[in-house]
Amino acid sequence: MGGGKTKKPLGVVDKEARKRAKEVLKKAPAKEAKEAKERRVSLEVSEQLVKRAAKAVSEAKVTTPSALAAALGVKLSLARALIRELVRSGSATLVSKYRGLLVVKPATKG
Repeated sequence: MGGGKTKKPLGVVDKEARKRAKEVLKKAPAKEAKEAKERRVSLEVSEQLVKRAAKAVSEAKVTTPSALAAALGVKLSLARALIRELVRSGSATLVSKYRGLLVVKPATKG
């Protein structure tokens, strides 16, 4: 007359499942972060990056370093350096400058 083994309450089962899912999520980003570090773009201004930046600036009305960094997939500091290089070479015109924010527009032809 011993009966069968009692099942765990649903609340306990749900809590265990959430705990396992959280552990899996903690492990996955660590691997992704490590892979992202290995895939990083170089931190120097190259001719190829300058050409890509010039194209991105010419396609937009105005561009900021954060918009350029997102478009090219580079760090913000590199995007700032690219914008300075474009202004120096004449590919872009400086519209506004305030602290770290540079706003540029494509250079007018003519």
